Amino acid sequence: MKKIVIILVLFISSFSFGQEAPKFPKYNAKNAAKIFYYNFLEVPKAIKVKDDITKNKTIKLLRIYNDKVKKLSFLNTPELQELELTINTLGNQLYTNRDLAERIGKKVEATILPIRDSVDLYEKNLNDELVTFLSKKQLKKWKKYQKAEKRKLIPKQPKQNSAPQQNMGRRNNQGRGRSRY
Repeated sequence: MKKIVIILVLFISSFSFGQEAPKFPKYNAKNAAKIFYYNFLEVPKAIKVKDDITKNKTIKLLRIYNDKVKKLSFLNTPELQELELTINTLGNQLYTNRDLAERIGKKVEATILPIRDSVDLYEKNLNDELVTFLSKKQLKKWKKYQKAEKRKLIPKQPKQNSAPQQNMGRRNNQGRGRSRY
């Protein structure tokens, strides 16, 4: 009887401490294509523009950039939504089925890369225009702000639910139930 209970406990504990398969993060096609908009009221404060003329030029350029990206996004919304729906519904099957993953990867490249290239071109034009009238310090802050905004687009890895590891060495508890000092 004891052996059966022990085997049962070991069997159940092996399932509870095993690692779960990683969950597939929710795919956002607009983030993959680097489609985002700058908050044109926040940017002059972030890059510390104090001159009104410079501030107005900056806001004007950011509005133009946002309009171009909105137009690009609007024109490509059906393809992006279809791609997003496909990837999110297939999810974990992409990990197991290699052929399916390759087909979806080709579809992603065909859809996302041209959009991303267009956004990069708009961004390059924006940066070239900003170089003409911003100071070196302001440009440095702009680049830093721009990188931070792009970093927000990268999806965060899901946390795996693994069992908390026991303190095997029990370094903090030197004796049996007694404090060290």
